[in-house]
Amino acid sequence: MNHYSDHASELFIFYQGADPAQVHDCWIDLLPNAASLACDIGAGSGRDAAWLANKGWDVIAVEPAHELRKLGEQFTLTQPRENGSISWIDDQLPELNRLRSQGQRFQLVLISAVWMHLQPSEHQHAMRNVSELLAPAGLLVISLRHGPDDAGRFHPFTTDEIIALAQHRGLTVTRDIRGIADKSRELVSWDYLVFNAPTSETKQTTT
Repeated sequence: MNHYSDHASELFIFYQGADPAQVHDCWIDLLPNAASLACDIGAGSGRDAAWLANKGWDVIAVEPAHELRKLGEQFTLTQPRENGSISWIDDQLPELNRLRSQGQRFQLVLISAVWMHLQPSEHQHAMRNVSELLAPAGLLVISLRHGPDDAGRFHPFTTDEIIALAQHRGLTVTRDIRGIADKSRELVSWDYLVFNAPTSETKQTTT
């Protein structure tokens, strides 16, 4: 996380330069009409958390990079909210110990531009912990970055592998969109995966 704290100011400006409604345009129609409890894992600058709160969601923003989290908190305090709220915690995948200790279940879990930071050996554990945070019929949204990694921050993954892990946890693929070009960076593209949790408290596979 040193990169994100050491470069917090410039990363904050960069992230805030993107309109979240455009970033998430390919799945926004799947948001439930009635806003509820959401979790933004890897909340960064607070851009997406503020966007959701302005739609009426109560958002827990999870960000492990201290300096970036401070900037995100300051930003979200200044943003309008349509009956929504934002609270911040210091936590990260794959464990999410602080978040999971709160015992809350979420109608929406957003993991945007985070998965590539996980080691391949952490993927199964991360998916298990994330799936257990979902309320019945809850949405899990994961965006996946493909492209150059000059800073050596990212680890290998495949989109199909992530789908298989989610299905193993009882989640259903609702949307699978691949190869969306990044408008601000050449050679970078994004995949978006949306999953639904079961509508009842059916037991999930626990290997």
